[in-house]
Amino acid sequence: MVERVGLFVIIVLGESVIALVTSADHVWTAQAAVVAALGFVLLAALWWSYFDFAATSAELVLGSAEGNRAYLLARDVGGFLHFFVAAVICMAAGLATAVEEAGHAHLPRRAVWALAGGLALYHLAHAAIALRFGRPLGYVATWALPGVVVPLLVVLGTGHLTPWQVVLLLAAEAIGHLLYAKAIARRRSREARSRNP
Repeated sequence: MVERVGLFVIIVLGESVIALVTSADHVWTAQAAVVAALGFVLLAALWWSYFDFAATSAELVLGSAEGNRAYLLARDVGGFLHFFVAAVICMAAGLATAVEEAGHAHLPRRAVWALAGGLALYHLAHAAIALRFGRPLGYVATWALPGVVVPLLVVLGTGHLTPWQVVLLLAAEAIGHLLYAKAIARRRSREARSRNP
C-alpha cells in the first residue's frame, strides 16, 4: 500500500512540476524564472519530506501492525492522504499563477491562499497521520504548528508581497521544516544508539 500511494504522490508532484514549467513557458521573463525556480525548490522540499519521513514512517507503523489494527490504520492513513494530494494540487495552481503574475506588484489573494493554504494543509495532513500513528501531541505540535502558522502569516501579507517573495517564504518554510525534521531524526537516532550500545 505504501509503495502504491508513494507512486501516486510522486505522479501528483510530477504533474505540479509540469504545470510550473508550462506556466514558465508562457512567460519568458527573469521574474518568472525566479518564481519557477523557487516553486521547484518548494515542490522538491515537499517531495523530500514526504518520502523521507511520511512514507518511511507509514511503512514502519503499518508493517508492525497486526490484524484489525493494521486494517484501521491503513484505512485512516489512506483517508488522510487525500489531503496530501489536494494540498499539492492547490500549490500547483498557486505556483502556476505566481509564475504568470511574476511581473506584477503582488499576487492575487486567491493564488496566495492556494499556495499558502495548500502548504498548511500538507502539514496538517502530516500531523493527522502522525497523531493517528500514536505520536505524542506535544511532539507533533512542535513541528506542525509552525508548518501551519507560517503559511497563514504569508496570507496576511498578501497585498505587500511580490509573487517571488510569497514563493520564497513558503519554500523557506518547507526547507526549514525539512531541516528541523532531519535534526530531530538524527537526535532520536543518537539517543537510541546511546541507550542500546
